[in-house]
Amino acid sequence: MSAMTSALMPANLLKVWESGAPSSSAMRGLLLLGLACPQATADELMQTRIGHRDAQLLSLRETLFGPHLACLLDCPTCGQPIELDFAVDDVRTQHAAPDDVCEIEADGGTLRFRLPCSADLLALEGQGNVAHAERWLLSRCWLPAPGDNATATPTPMAVAPPDWREDQVQAAVEAMALRDPQAEVLLDVVCPACRAPSSHLFDIVGHLWRELDHWARGMLRQVHAIAARYGWSEAHILAMGQARRRAYLDLIGYAG
Repeated sequence: MSAMTSALMPANLLKVWESGAPSSSAMRGLLLLGLACPQATADELMQTRIGHRDAQLLSLRETLFGPHLACLLDCPTCGQPIELDFAVDDVRTQHAAPDDVCEIEADGGTLRFRLPCSADLLALEGQGNVAHAERWLLSRCWLPAPGDNATATPTPMAVAPPDWREDQVQAAVEAMALRDPQAEVLLDVVCPACRAPSSHLFDIVGHLWRELDHWARGMLRQVHAIAARYGWSEAHILAMGQARRRAYLDLIGYAG
């Protein structure tokens, strides 16, 4: 049995779902990435850039639940729900390489920073102020220029993000989005009710987790129904193939 096949067995999916149920979005993304990349080490998963993570999660979603996505959004103008139906490929785009570095020109120097990873998102939790969070994230990702040190006369390349001007912060944020577009996919929609256009961030972590949650609760209902009739253990029932489990559910008249 391959590592991927083992990772996607019902028992392991339920284990990941149980671990992530009380967790933050960043931790859930990390847990889902572990399913998508079962041979990666914990450190490799933590250091995976967000665009690469999301590309892996799109593939995982396709493997688990198929190539078509359905979303329900609220129109920000009239509040009416908007139903979207699109393919996984429609939200696939380029993502940054692991060693990509962003650079922006500032006051005759170059400000350099790497792209965020899961470790950064986990460290960012609890930062309530958006402006402060941006600078704090840039501080983690900032790469001092070669040769810069604390005793030398500061140059634009040596100035840390907390001391950057607001326009420099904005330029850095925009550079990140351009370098790693898979990390921030926007859905442009038009409300069928009021015809107002709007853009919505597509969050693959949140979307995939909701689908996993729905699957997990349905699977537990199936286990409960079979266990209640035959007295078999959860592990025994989960180890069955889908066809056999469905056959037992048909025998007991389960229609859930």
